[in-house]
Amino acid sequence: MDALTILDAMPLSAAGEPEDRAAIERTLTDANAFDLLYRKYVADVYRYCYRRLGDREAAEDLTSHIFMQAYAALPTLGTKPFRPWLFSIARNALIDRYRRRELPTTSLDMAAEQHDTNPSPEAHALDREGVDAIHALFGQLSERDRQVVELRLAGLTGAEIAQAMQCSHAVVRTAQHRAFVKIRALLERTGQEGTSPSKGTWQ
Repeated sequence: MDALTILDAMPLSAAGEPEDRAAIERTLTDANAFDLLYRKYVADVYRYCYRRLGDREAAEDLTSHIFMQAYAALPTLGTKPFRPWLFSIARNALIDRYRRRELPTTSLDMAAEQHDTNPSPEAHALDREGVDAIHALFGQLSERDRQVVELRLAGLTGAEIAQAMQCSHAVVRTAQHRAFVKIRALLERTGQEGTSPSKGTWQ
């Protein structure tokens, strides 16, 4: 199975917004209720940070920082869906730390050599079948396109990515298509082209 087939085959995970909303309402009166949201999303946020940083300690520290920010800002969430809002915080935290040079800028190739000890089924499939190829290709994408694909790998839908990046769904679809075309072209050059992706996966 080639890298594009693996990327395309990854299922979109369910956000569970009604459950999130119930936990948020409880957290506003009982701080301990935030633990439900933390347990639900901590692995996804950690993997998102780890894929970008390639350093376990840095990813753990940033994950803790992201959830502290989310907890502090929770009263401002309003009616916005929690998951894309949380990943918006994560994305901005990564950008901010890189700008201030507070985190190691480990290359994507080096990050691909390290392994999460508790991967999701999606991440496990990537590790087994094509994570090296995918991460190597990410370095060839523009910053926006790479962020879109990284959020896609975190399990967000196109609409949720748009919310997290504060842009339109059309912009996300365009970035996804551009990234897909770029990755396929690079794979063709290295003789790794696989079957075409199924329609709808990148919506």
